[in-house]
Amino acid sequence: MPYYLTMFLLGGLGLVLEATLFSQFTIAGVKPDLLLILIIFNCLFQDSSKGGFFGFFLGLFEDLYLGSYIGMNALTKGLTSFLGSRLLQGAFRENLLVPVIAIFLGSMFNGMMIVFLGKLVGLNWGWNLFYWKVLPLAIYNTCLVPFVYSGYYHWVDQDPEQQSL
Repeated sequence: MPYYLTMFLLGGLGLVLEATLFSQFTIAGVKPDLLLILIIFNCLFQDSSKGGFFGFFLGLFEDLYLGSYIGMNALTKGLTSFLGSRLLQGAFRENLLVPVIAIFLGSMFNGMMIVFLGKLVGLNWGWNLFYWKVLPLAIYNTCLVPFVYSGYYHWVDQDPEQQSL
């Protein structure tokens, strides 16, 4: 199956899991952002144009699925993916510390962009949202990396089509 079709199917599965299973596993009032984790993992293996494209469309998919603030996730996830792909180019992705740091910093950046855009368009969001949503989400996402990165890494490493991208 083509790489991006598989990735978009994983994104759809991630959305469904976030809305069902992971809504039961909230910690500190947040549930993990599985799409963001998938997007940042993809950043480790793609250049910035492909990474940004993938992040934008998965973010748009999430916006359409959620039905509110259309474009906010598309913009923030696209920008996070674009910058992440650019910064992680040539990173030693075999080392587990690289995706751990990438997920934490990417989650922080994405969350800050959402808060900033919300304030910019006039939503009544306080800056304390950073301490109550962005930071706990970044920590939660980071805690999931050791459980899922190895499977993702070995899948991408074994995919001959991915190696030609």
